[in-house]
Amino acid sequence: MTAAGLVEPEFVVHLFAPTDGPDAGAALAGVRALWENCRAQLGMTQPIVEVQLRADLPADLTEGPDGAVAGRQDPTVQFQAIARREHDVLNVSFAIAAPDAVPRSRTRLGSALPPGWHEFHRWWRTLGAGTGLLGGAVVLLAKSEDPAGVDLRTAVPAQEDDGDGWWEAGFALHGFAGWETTPAGTHGTRRLVLLAGLDEDAELSRFAWSDGGTALPPLGRYLMHAAKLRYQARVLGDGGQLARLRRRVTGRLDELTARLREPGGPGRAAAADLAGDRADLAATLQSLRVMRRTVDIARGNMAGILDGPLPADAPLGDWLAQQLVDDTDLLEAAWERAERVAAMLGAAGPAPEPQPAPAADPAPSPPPPAEVEHRVGFDVDVVNYSGRSTPRQFEVQRRVGGMIERILARVGVPVHETDRQPAGDGMMVVLPASVPADVALPALLHGWRAQVVADNAEHPHDRIRLRLSVGSGPFTRSAIGFSGQAIIEVGRLLDCQALRQAVLDHPDADLVAIVADRTYRDVVGEGYPGLRPEAFEPAEITIKTYQGRAWLWTGGAPAGPPRPDRHPVAASRDVFVIHGPGPQPRKDMFELLRALDLRPLGWEDMVTRTGRPAPRHDEILATAFAAGPGVLVVMAPGEEADVLIRAGRALALKPDHTIPVQVGAVAATELDRRQPVRLTRDTADASVVFQHEVAQRLRAVGYPVDTSGADWSDAERFRGLLRHPPDPRR
Repeated sequence: MTAAGLVEPEFVVHLFAPTDGPDAGAALAGVRALWENCRAQLGMTQPIVEVQLRADLPADLTEGPDGAVAGRQDPTVQFQAIARREHDVLNVSFAIAAPDAVPRSRTRLGSALPPGWHEFHRWWRTLGAGTGLLGGAVVLLAKSEDPAGVDLRTAVPAQEDDGDGWWEAGFALHGFAGWETTPAGTHGTRRLVLLAGLDEDAELSRFAWSDGGTALPPLGRYLMHAAKLRYQARVLGDGGQLARLRRRVTGRLDELTARLREPGGPGRAAAADLAGDRADLAATLQSLRVMRRTVDIARGNMAGILDGPLPADAPLGDWLAQQLVDDTDLLEAAWERAERVAAMLGAAGPAPEPQPAPAADPAPSPPPPAEVEHRVGFDVDVVNYSGRSTPRQFEVQRRVGGMIERILARVGVPVHETDRQPAGDGMMVVLPASVPADVALPALLHGWRAQVVADNAEHPHDRIRLRLSVGSGPFTRSAIGFSGQAIIEVGRLLDCQALRQAVLDHPDADLVAIVADRTYRDVVGEGYPGLRPEAFEPAEITIKTYQGRAWLWTGGAPAGPPRPDRHPVAASRDVFVIHGPGPQPRKDMFELLRALDLRPLGWEDMVTRTGRPAPRHDEILATAFAAGPGVLVVMAPGEEADVLIRAGRALALKPDHTIPVQVGAVAATELDRRQPVRLTRDTADASVVFQHEVAQRLRAVGYPVDTSGADWSDAERFRGLLRHPPDPRR
């Protein structure tokens, strides 16, 4: 025990580097330098063989599956480091345990007394964490008989950025006593203190460092999303840049509006300046929308990991979310005004150049009025587009672009005859005036649904879900794109809460659409063929200054002749499960698969699909492999005999598409020397890790596993099976 009343003080760091973007190069170079310094200065020369991690970082840190990619430790296992890919982030977690003394070979970092937090800080500073990081956190861990009685002000090394009186602002965190020394704000690096009871060593380690595996612990995962939140806040800054852009555009608009009243008009140069301003507005608006989505995702993930945000994160998250809404609204208002002025500039025409003609020459003829046509437009957006990595975003763009071309071909319109403009992460397309609404609406709804269903069948690893809005009315051509209420309505509907909620309410739907009321009445209400009124649901929409009724549509069967593969979506999500007679393992595994947005099927389900009254085993398994990318084998104690024969045939047919899973100590430890997913401890944490591993194996064979959110992995699932082996009589 230290003088401050601490038992076994330990030191944990979680760093988060971007794998793409302008700072990725510097950040990843810093990670490599840190990794090398761990070897050179701390003697961390050995791989972590217990979890099969090599010591050296891979040559490419940006590509590959999520999960641990390398691990280092010293011979005494006092120092450990793990590098992980986490979607678009490279995480490095570093830990110093609490030995009695530092080995003599590293006396330059040691102390004559047992080291503690002060020494650990000093050692860490010699390693260097590099630049360009999204953020990071130092977590000081220890145990105490009386956490409230610890003199933290003395025990924790002081830093220049510590908040005033931080030791007096404790809070409960996952059952432990917590403090944060860093004041609230957008600091890239923060520091936490966690104290546990004397008998809570394992619980503290699982929460803050490791459960014995390589997965990022709950606290580390929370801190990663919090780092993303703070990074976005730093990018946004104090709003000065946005304010300057608004003032510049507003000033120019005021000037142009005044000059429109003058005989000569504002002139070509002014119109060109406004076009540049509108381009800046469009780019800034797109960045703000991407930032809003990133912040929403980060806050949602943070809320799903802990019971609530840390005290320093709650006000920042609330402020940032509201600030992004306000900034977006203000810039959209400036954009809409710029659009109207640009339309008026087009109507007024450029000011004529002075001519050396007699004063008696007649004035130029007035230009024709702005062109207004009744047209149909749609806006399409990919759900969770910004949550994908940059390479995957490029691939999604390619896929959606191909869908648009094929859908327009179905309508009979070449792409070059449409008018298109980017809208946030999506694309807004306006059809020619020659395409009436009664032709366009059925073709768009059925066409989009058919295309996305077929596309997802070809890309089971990255399912695309789409939001679509369709509207019609007078479209006024402006300097860039269109203006008028019809185009605004299409954009507002795509962003409305009713459509977003419909996406959540229909997780099986690859396409969820909303149709403007006028378009619905003109087509469906008038009884034109192709769409049924009962397929639509009314929704009252209020978003910003827009209010009105619209109609939600999730569709029926895709229009047109059936494709040879009649069940593309079902085929990619059906999971055949080989299991024993015990009801509990089957029940829990089926619940997990449904939570992952998959469809579990049993032996009799596949017998029925063969269409034969007494099919052979190989026929059943062939049908199963045709229905989905893989087969799941679930073995529990006492059920081995019921499962082994069927599992062996599955491995013989497709060994790389058969996933063995073991719950408890079963007799057959490895089928055909294949490494199974094992649940060997009856704890909530072990159950969650086990479910993550099952999800990862399913994803690896090609299933469109949905692990968004935090409620799919139930910590109580599979509990009790190790203490009480399955009883087929229950």
